[in-house]
Amino acid sequence: MRDFFSDFNSKYFDKFIDLSIGFLEGIAILVIGFWLARIVSKYAHLGMQKRGVEDSIRLFLKDIIQITLNILVIVIAINTVGIKVTSILALIGGAAVGVGLGLQGSFSNLASGVMIILTNPFRVGDLIKSENFEGIVEKINLLNTSIRGQRNELIVIPNAPLFNTTLQNFSSKSAYRIDITVGVENRSDLHKLRPILIQEISKNPMFLDYKPIVIEIEEFTPDRIHLTVRAYSKPKFYWDAPLILRGICKDTIETNGFKIPVAPREIKIINQNDGTTERH
Repeated sequence: MRDFFSDFNSKYFDKFIDLSIGFLEGIAILVIGFWLARIVSKYAHLGMQKRGVEDSIRLFLKDIIQITLNILVIVIAINTVGIKVTSILALIGGAAVGVGLGLQGSFSNLASGVMIILTNPFRVGDLIKSENFEGIVEKINLLNTSIRGQRNELIVIPNAPLFNTTLQNFSSKSAYRIDITVGVENRSDLHKLRPILIQEISKNPMFLDYKPIVIEIEEFTPDRIHLTVRAYSKPKFYWDAPLILRGICKDTIETNGFKIPVAPREIKIINQNDGTTERH
């Protein structure tokens, strides 16, 4: 009887030792494997950068490489521990159907992310705008895209609605046009004012002097002439250029003896004694 328990303990003790060693080997494989996967993806990213691959494609492929290598490391670690990989794959396959139904939105975002990379409607560094947001693209991920807004806030947008919505890409060309409206008095000499405004706008390096600056009459009102001022600037000045252009127009108009009319106001004075009203 004593020999039986001795053999029993020895048998399971040996199995425990084998499992412990396998478990430790699996942990070591995970630690070293994840580290190597990160190093490989990093050097792959640097290699693509040296070859001039676009930022959006580089970042996307870097994530794909690292995720693929991590999955491979996990499979090797599980197999080293002694767990049959085929059984786990069968279990994962059965659960994948249920999980897939719950993650339809994520798969849609993933597919849209791939399409964004392949079709290039925008790239990292581009200034884009839709009905709900505008900003500079910072990173295109597998499931979402990060952009930096006007107030330096980070906006994270799922790839599916981003790919399926109407977008304006101001960085697709080297210049974009700014349109503002400026009012001057009806009696203003526009033949004199126009070249002065064009000259002052051209002096500012924010506006492109090789693109035409247009100043024309938009409409007449009883107290003023509305002028449309059009100038071109680089996309990186998208938020600042309209403000600067308005300031240049105001300073130039007032400095050269022209006037920006003030909207007329009506003042009513009510006489409390007789109830009459005077208008001024």
